[in-house]
Amino acid sequence: MARWWLVPGLWMLGACNAGAAPPDPTPASTAAPLAGGSVRPEPGPATAAPAGPLADERVYRGSADVPFLVTPRWSPAGDRLLVSGRYGIGLHLLDDPGGVLRTLDPTFQGRAFWSPDARRVVLPVPHAQEAFEAIEIASGARERMPRPAFLPETIPLFEGQAGAEFLFDADGRRVLYEEYRGRIVAWDGDRRVVLAEMDAWGPRVAPDGRRIAWCEGHLHAADLVVAALDGAVLFRGRGAHPAWLPDGGRLVYAEPAPGVGYDGRPFVGFADLWLLDVRDGARLRLTDTPESIEMEPAISPPGTRLAWADWRDGSIHVARLVAGPAAEEGGRR
Repeated sequence: MARWWLVPGLWMLGACNAGAAPPDPTPASTAAPLAGGSVRPEPGPATAAPAGPLADERVYRGSADVPFLVTPRWSPAGDRLLVSGRYGIGLHLLDDPGGVLRTLDPTFQGRAFWSPDARRVVLPVPHAQEAFEAIEIASGARERMPRPAFLPETIPLFEGQAGAEFLFDADGRRVLYEEYRGRIVAWDGDRRVVLAEMDAWGPRVAPDGRRIAWCEGHLHAADLVVAALDGAVLFRGRGAHPAWLPDGGRLVYAEPAPGVGYDGRPFVGFADLWLLDVRDGARLRLTDTPESIEMEPAISPPGTRLAWADWRDGSIHVARLVAGPAAEEGGRR
């Protein structure tokens, strides 16, 4: 598998300070940065790893100001990613494959949304009900605005379900998530089913609204649950951070393995990525890297590329998702 390593250039929009730096980075993240858009290839095909489920992998490392990157989110055009800094602080724009990193907001922490035309990023204004701010990607200009029509519908407080939102509402199917207590309710026509009574987190609805995946338990030992809207459980097993492919029948997820910290508390020791076909339960290992903590997979809009974060060193990975018999022997090592 061809693999590329790239360090984003140090140019940052407005020379923003991304906030407090994390502890000293690992040696792998201290290499001299390359010019924006340049790459350093590894040895050619003669020494490349055998073909697997991922190909053409690129690794993006942060800049001096933002050395640790997490939470990749694809633009609707599939040409760039929103990423955050350590602890989810800061909002940055990462071009793929150019690798240029720009800071949109050095202190923002929370959910950010792409506009459907990929020209703006919309942020909720902290401590202001139903107030939002749009950042123009091209110019960096910011503008206050009411709730855009493309954002999920949040149920008002006076209706008694504060913090609830519809994750899907189309074609007679609706999925409601009450985040404050982890409750998931689904409607398929007139039929209403409570899929999770409490403690569900990280729900993701398939693009066609026919299935939903969510997590239960602590992250280091989380269970992944996939169910149809009628309540039929299609999969239950170790996993977190589901990301659906456009076909609505497959998803990529992380499988964390617990470790024990110096203080005796459990944490995510390492994690690999898997591809699950919820129609027949078939699983395919995408990565096999015990030295990495591969989390937060994100599927590009066409379903052809996979991005994820390595929580070990703060790098963002992007690879082409390959289907076929060559993938049967195991994941990328």
